[in-house]
Amino acid sequence: MSEQQENRDYEHKQSVRDCVSIASLTAKEKSKPQHGQEPFPIWLLIVCVAVLIVGGSYVGANSGGFEFTNHNKSGYEPSVPAGISGKIPELSEFEKYVKGGEAVYRAVCNGCHQATGAGQGQIPPLVDSEWVTNGTERFAQIVLNGIRGPITVKGASYGAQEMPAQKGVLKDKQIAQVMTYVRLRFGNISDSVVTKEMVESARQKFGTRPNQYTSGELAPEEAMLPGDQPEWLAPEEPEVEGEPEAEGESEAEGESEPEVEGESAQIHSGSGKHTPLNSKTT
Repeated sequence: MSEQQENRDYEHKQSVRDCVSIASLTAKEKSKPQHGQEPFPIWLLIVCVAVLIVGGSYVGANSGGFEFTNHNKSGYEPSVPAGISGKIPELSEFEKYVKGGEAVYRAVCNGCHQATGAGQGQIPPLVDSEWVTNGTERFAQIVLNGIRGPITVKGASYGAQEMPAQKGVLKDKQIAQVMTYVRLRFGNISDSVVTKEMVESARQKFGTRPNQYTSGELAPEEAMLPGDQPEWLAPEEPEVEGEPEAEGESEAEGESEPEVEGESAQIHSGSGKHTPLNSKTT
């Protein structure tokens, strides 16, 4: 074999090896993607773009320019479900009065007697206490001037801690309201209230005392503060006009009583005057 032929064979083999190397490198650069790493499909991208274009066009045509005034109608009032008025019910005068007493209790009494009225330690409870449910006069004495010394509440003895006077802290109406609240909340008494006028009279009678009461110095348990209940607590029911009379009464009125001989009788004349007539005279 000639030298020239050998060179041609060598060059051919070298070119074949170069082609194989290039092909292998290309295969490595463009390897098949693994599962979950495939490229985003072109057709799906086109669909998404089309949906965005159509949706955006619809919203833009029906949004009214996204102006608040285009959607807010003047005079609009939301509908109210059946059976609901939509307004806060107005409290009665009694409920307002009790609410005022509750506010005073929370501000002044809550720290010692607790929100539940159960008391704590040597501070007696108010729940079903005979000092709350019985006479209002001694209750007012305690609130106005305070109390010290031993006191028995529902069979248990208290008194190691004194109650300070409230006459310099609370006004007459506040005392009346808080007494009413305590009697309602912890004594379940709803048919009567303590009025401002009642506390005014109690202050005039007991307010000049310089120190606190002891339980033995208080008014009797049945003593109530003098005064009338307010009209709004139990308003009088208006009389119904034109009520039918009882059947017996109408019959009795229709019948005339027989005249007794010898006694005077009265004859009704057309003018409406009554003329006495003696049955013995003619």
